[in-house]
Amino acid sequence: MESLHFIGKNTLRWTEQPDPTVDGPAEAIVHPLASTTCDLDRAIVGGVVDFGTDYPIGHECVAEVISVGSGVRTIAPGDVCVVPWHINCGTCGNCRLGLSAACTAYPGLSGYGAPIAGTFGGLFSELVRVPFADGMLTKLPPGVDPVRAASCGDNLTDAYVAVWRGLSTRPGTSVLVVNSLSSLGSFAVQHAIALGAGSVTLVDADEQRREHARSLGAQVFPTIDAARHHSRFPVVIGASPHPKLLAEAIRCVAPGGHLSNVAMIFGNASLPLWDMYQRDMTLSTGFVSVTPHLEAVLGLLEGDRIHPEQVSTTHAWADAPEVLLGPHAKPVLVAPRATAV
Repeated sequence: MESLHFIGKNTLRWTEQPDPTVDGPAEAIVHPLASTTCDLDRAIVGGVVDFGTDYPIGHECVAEVISVGSGVRTIAPGDVCVVPWHINCGTCGNCRLGLSAACTAYPGLSGYGAPIAGTFGGLFSELVRVPFADGMLTKLPPGVDPVRAASCGDNLTDAYVAVWRGLSTRPGTSVLVVNSLSSLGSFAVQHAIALGAGSVTLVDADEQRREHARSLGAQVFPTIDAARHHSRFPVVIGASPHPKLLAEAIRCVAPGGHLSNVAMIFGNASLPLWDMYQRDMTLSTGFVSVTPHLEAVLGLLEGDRIHPEQVSTTHAWADAPEVLLGPHAKPVLVAPRATAV
């Protein structure tokens, strides 16, 4: 089979690899139908973050199930499923608590697309091994296009969880999204509107992303205005890897409010703890456990309440090495099904 490998900064290449096989009763082999980039992938390809070189890339996809182990009960060949970025068994204590990104069956941060804790391949590959089919794979609802759902395995669900955490205890309130990433902020705006925010505001230096948010009814600003934004928003979403923007997002939280930071900030960063203390606010951050929230996100897609296709572009599978180096905010690489339907 062919697998897309990150070779080095701004260099991607199809490489020939052995076909994966079902080696245990809980496993499945899947064939990606629609794979897309996480905002982290853009940083990897551009050399902003370093996980090494010459490894399979990609950790967001919807795939067709090709074969399953003898112990798999809920998934069958021919099913079309979301593949989450993280490896999780679905049965350990953490998984039962909804912390599938902290599954104890494998070391922390075991996932697709980067050799952080072992290697499980990348989702820009013709075939992929899923160690726990029943625990990891979530079937696509009938009628939901795999292209629209391609980002459910990470970014689209990350954005949902970030918004839901705040609005679930503060329904109908105002939401601010502070963004500098290609897709996370735009997805957060869509989710905030879908989940009934009273108003949505986007702060983003990128005019194209501001225009998308404006078209949905959000207020938009290129930068934070202290007089207008500080201490005004009960729910704030931080979607930027820049510590200074996170600090400014903190200052925008209203007393008793909640800030959910979904962007990776590598290394140590100082936070304005006195500003946080004065607001009696909460801050959540960390790898999102995607699997427990997939049904909710797929329900929003099925009901046409969110539209990730407004952010993404579609491309032929074979063109991945060139497309992923381009300026596309959210390129979705589309492959044909392996079996007739």
